[in-house]
Amino acid sequence: MSDSVAAKLEAEARTFGGRVGYAVSNGASGDLLTWQADEKFPTASAIKLPVLSAFHAFVDGGGVRWEDNVKITREWIPGGSGVLEHLSMPREVSYLDAAWLMICLSDNLATNILLEAMTIELANDLIEQIAGDGITVKGYAGFRPDGPVKSMGEATPRALHRYLQRLRAGTVPGAAATIEVAFQQFYRHSIPRYLPIDRYRESTLRIAHKSGSLPGIRTDIGLLESGEAMAELVFMTADAEDTGSSFENAGERCIGRLARIVYDALQRGEW
Repeated sequence: MSDSVAAKLEAEARTFGGRVGYAVSNGASGDLLTWQADEKFPTASAIKLPVLSAFHAFVDGGGVRWEDNVKITREWIPGGSGVLEHLSMPREVSYLDAAWLMICLSDNLATNILLEAMTIELANDLIEQIAGDGITVKGYAGFRPDGPVKSMGEATPRALHRYLQRLRAGTVPGAAATIEVAFQQFYRHSIPRYLPIDRYRESTLRIAHKSGSLPGIRTDIGLLESGEAMAELVFMTADAEDTGSSFENAGERCIGRLARIVYDALQRGEW
């Protein structure tokens, strides 16, 4: 039956005006379906999830404490900072609060607070120790208006999938805390887009995920739980014809449809 799911995913991927890569697995059976899974894609902000795991390792190693505060000023603010840039400055922010803002609201300034503490070099070393190769932080988070599009990271879908499997298995530093904060993700335009989620009622469907977006680039990675069904999901798009940022963005709709194919197959017992 997985052949049918694979065919539906591939057919959807082929309709996209750009590159698509994915690696998705049935958490119960371990069955893995991939498309362009060994190609490198820009991650945009999706790489912030493994960055958080690296920071857990950094804290565990005595680098800093979660409750330590960092004083920030307006000079720290990069493009796309999110929430922090709108607050009064200067101010102090704890590493714990910065981590939450990085994942749940994708705040670039909050991300850079953690990367400044670790350094990008150490973050990459820790990510490789945690998840193996194939995931690289290329620079600090943020952008310049009207400047060239530069993703803060790159990865293969297979490498990010391997990371998610280790995250679910609890072999990644701070795994439980990382998953819990990812369940609180604010942006739901990609993987959750077409899924039957009702925030006003209790539901067995939950998604711990981190998305990313830049012009022509959309990514979303995460863990899906629905009753007894589980899945690890990595969806990446790049070089898209649609470089806009509307709610109807083609990359987000593509990822949403791919996720719905996986969800329906799990619910129907077809995979």
